[in-house]
Amino acid sequence: MRQPLRLDVHTVEIDQIRFGDHTGVDDGALVVDRDALAALILEDPRIAGVDVRIAQPGDDIRIIGCLDAVEPRCKVGDGSVFPGFLGGMETVGEGETLRLGGVAVLASSRYPQPFSGLLQAREAVVDMRGPTANLSPFGRTLNLVLAYTPNPDIDNEDYDDAIRRSNLRVAEHLATQALDAPRASTTTFDISEQDPDLPNVVYFYQLQGQGPMADTYLYGRVIHNLVPTVMHPNEALDGAIVCGVYVYGCYKNVTYLHQNNPIIWELQRRHGKELNFAGVVINRGHNYTQEDKERSSRWAAKLIEFLEADGAVFTAEGGGNSAIDMMLAVQYLEQAGVETAVVSSEAAGEDGYDFPLFYTVPEADAIVSVGSEDEVFDMPEVAEVIGGDTLLDGQPAAGPYRLKMYFQFCGTQQVGGNVLVGRVH
Repeated sequence: MRQPLRLDVHTVEIDQIRFGDHTGVDDGALVVDRDALAALILEDPRIAGVDVRIAQPGDDIRIIGCLDAVEPRCKVGDGSVFPGFLGGMETVGEGETLRLGGVAVLASSRYPQPFSGLLQAREAVVDMRGPTANLSPFGRTLNLVLAYTPNPDIDNEDYDDAIRRSNLRVAEHLATQALDAPRASTTTFDISEQDPDLPNVVYFYQLQGQGPMADTYLYGRVIHNLVPTVMHPNEALDGAIVCGVYVYGCYKNVTYLHQNNPIIWELQRRHGKELNFAGVVINRGHNYTQEDKERSSRWAAKLIEFLEADGAVFTAEGGGNSAIDMMLAVQYLEQAGVETAVVSSEAAGEDGYDFPLFYTVPEADAIVSVGSEDEVFDMPEVAEVIGGDTLLDGQPAAGPYRLKMYFQFCGTQQVGGNVLVGRVH
């Protein structure tokens, strides 16, 4: 009989990144052979060039044009992380996985063709020092930045695929070079044992699926036709979900945050002590008709009830359209007697007095704010910019200028990986 999924995640703690004549881990430092890594990336002819850079907390550096961030990980033994991209379609979420703690492989680029309309890659910025470094979770990570130059003869979608595969490939490659490095800790993710005296809690995990530049990938495929689906939380942590959402700088859930989803980590930590983590229901946001929204939301609510949930934690991704899908599911579950808690960003205007949520329901009476996308910050002048000389609006990237939270990379992303919060006084 097949055993329930158990995932052991081994952490190699990294305290700095530096360039060297080989790639590996030396005394807590991730050493990167810059030329060899660039050569590996440029095997894909869709990428014309890459500038491999290091950006670490405290550096007087600003990164612009940020697209995705990935934590270096690999399987220990057989198999591959990021199935559907780097390996076959084998289910992940079990066995052993090694991660480089504190490290992010961050992609920065502009696209070869001009954009128009809603679905386009927008500006996303990370500062590595000063108070603005707290606006992005990646102001606190050790970043290996890959600043890509596209082959001008290909279209945006083809180039987008090239960047995604490159970032994932580099992340796995770095981790494989650390398989023999000392491991600081091992965390086991296993929810197979359930305590009948504890409440069952399910995670409603809504993913964006609008189209190019606004897609999420599940086992290497876009989720356009996804119906609400029960998923083991270990799969999300082990590379089954990959980001392709670039239309918003602030509240995208990048691959790094799927790999380290704080909701999943916290529910696992409390499993068997305060609650039973009963599973994950993934849902596609941005259904385009009211009928489709109700179909999807009722379906998700049915699955959560099927898991015998006493409570559910909700997160979404994206803007107003996506909020309707999530809030309808909250309403249906509350009416069925399942208690809910929502994690959401706000859009309350620069002065904070606008209506903060695009859509809500009376039953949504427990909401955790992760900040407002409309707040404006003074961006100081920096000594160095990675990713280009100007922002997409044409102003010099080095600053100084004022910039909305909307353009801070993952500043108000909604799985709780940032440091912002809204409070009622």
